[in-house]
Amino acid sequence: MKSGFSEIISSGNGNTLILTALIAAAIANALPTPADGLYFSYQQKLKQRLNDGDITPKEFWTKNIGYHYLFESMWYVLVIIFVLAVNTKFENNVKLLLFIVGGGVVLGVWKKNIEKDEEILKNKNAGTK
Repeated sequence: MKSGFSEIISSGNGNTLILTALIAAAIANALPTPADGLYFSYQQKLKQRLNDGDITPKEFWTKNIGYHYLFESMWYVLVIIFVLAVNTKFENNVKLLLFIVGGGVVLGVWKKNIEKDEEILKNKNAGTK
């Protein structure tokens, strides 16, 4: 008796599996997560270090890209572990809550980064006058 992915593929629904995975990936990339908030926070710190001359452009971009993929993948690993651990109808409510929390974290970091950049520009402009 076949089960799981091999059953789906052998029944001729392999394309459905691929399409479902692609739709899930598109949705996952469109929704903010706490990992995004953490990434944006680190991105701001890296940008400041680059502007201060503490790191090179190569170091900035290497760390920036590395943090993006590290934080995103770790977030989804945690979500997968959590879903497997809970394994109840409660999952849908938890996912919604995580989406809301993730959106709030991203918006909070967005606001903080704008304020910090405005302060940097203000100080830079005050120094040139």
